[in-house]
Amino acid sequence: MGLSGGWAFADSDLPEASEDAPTARIELTDGSVIYGDIADIHDGGVLVSTALMGDVKIALTSIAQLDSDQAIELLTTKQDTLALSALKVVDGEIVLDDDEKLAVDQLDVANPEAWEVGKGYRITGRVTSAVEFSRGNTDTDQVNLDLETKLESRRDRITVRADYEETSTILRGKGPDGGNLSEPTADNWHIISKYDYFLSDPRNYLGVNLGANSDRFADVERRFYVGPYFGRKILTRETLKLDAELGISYVDTDFILSDDDSYTGVNLNLTGETFFFDGKLRLYFRQVNLVNLSSFEQSIYRTTIGLRFPLLFGLEAAAEASADYDGGAAEGKEKLDEALKFRIGYTW
Repeated sequence: MGLSGGWAFADSDLPEASEDAPTARIELTDGSVIYGDIADIHDGGVLVSTALMGDVKIALTSIAQLDSDQAIELLTTKQDTLALSALKVVDGEIVLDDDEKLAVDQLDVANPEAWEVGKGYRITGRVTSAVEFSRGNTDTDQVNLDLETKLESRRDRITVRADYEETSTILRGKGPDGGNLSEPTADNWHIISKYDYFLSDPRNYLGVNLGANSDRFADVERRFYVGPYFGRKILTRETLKLDAELGISYVDTDFILSDDDSYTGVNLNLTGETFFFDGKLRLYFRQVNLVNLSSFEQSIYRTTIGLRFPLLFGLEAAAEASADYDGGAAEGKEKLDEALKFRIGYTW
């Protein structure tokens, strides 16, 4: 990461040399000049730490010349690492120590972490909850928990998602001996685990889905599905990501009262996220489709869209809307479940 205390001025305002002087001079194609420290290089841009303008991201293609005295390690798109004592960019090319040159579009990231060069995994995740205890004309207790964790390396990725919901309404004076009676109105859980193996083009990958869920009020005692798929990272920028996956799945459902059912269908997944305001707001989207080829009306669709924003000490808040359509629910049961939740959780 870069040093703090960089500056940004015109050439005429260049400060005298000092320990706090900026280490990089960047001349843009429009003739303007920025002084600062190189904090990061990613997604085709250079993040420059300056004193007057804060952190500024500059597209590599907008740089006419860059000179930095900082030692830096570069990772190329071919997974080669280059250790440079200084960084020099001229007209879209990086000048290497041996006077060879590297086109800026072949640069992946600067100062890569261990997992980015194939050593171990990056572990990320979050756990959130939405809890409501209301007392008034109608007494309601609601608990909703959500967990997601991801282990990612250069060669593979493991994802686990789980959620649990339980809601009950307190009926005053309706219980035995005139006491209160708790009547459940929602009782369900979902678990999805995925393994992805990246191919020679890391934007493409092969994977396998393994999922299970239960929904008492849809008469689903247990539903299990498993199957392979082909996936592609359609958008790969750090601030804008979209993965699409297409495969087949075997779905087996055990009902509480109705006859059990199973089928082979198409599995289509979409997962995306984007950032706003320098990462302070994150918009995310998930779509899971299990299409029953023999009876389309019995297909299953789960859609989730939400907005996350950080609080303090790793805590975050989120507003989330979801629509779950279970075409395989037992006859006479409600097939569409819609919800709007406000969550508080912890992220790592």
